[in-house]
Amino acid sequence: MAKYNTAQKEELKCFLARHRNDSFTVAEIALMMKDDPEVTKVPGESTIYRLIKELVESGEVKRTVKGNSRNFVYQITSGESCHHHLHMKCISCGKLYHMNDEESRELMERIFKEEHFELDSNAVLPGRCEGCK
Repeated sequence: MAKYNTAQKEELKCFLARHRNDSFTVAEIALMMKDDPEVTKVPGESTIYRLIKELVESGEVKRTVKGNSRNFVYQITSGESCHHHLHMKCISCGKLYHMNDEESRELMERIFKEEHFELDSNAVLPGRCEGCK
């Protein structure tokens, strides 16, 4: 099935890009987009579910679990370079942080050398951010 870059998909990507340091549930995205004056074509919640699935599959958006809940939250990635570094996720607020490529590489090499364990570059390290600790 062909994937199209619709106006609603562009609106969603632009909205997420404006909030690149935050992660949201689909319901939160739908509510915030309705209140965002920059959004001209607000997609419905079911459309957001469909579009967000496509964006996760393409690697443009990262899906994680918020804290210890069953709620998925979504955050835009930095594009292709996002696949070459580790991420840190606050278990309290759900915010996703990008570790720089060099630090990720060094940590992954150290773990492999000392523990003989190869981390996947898509690994998400849980912890608490400065604002939540």
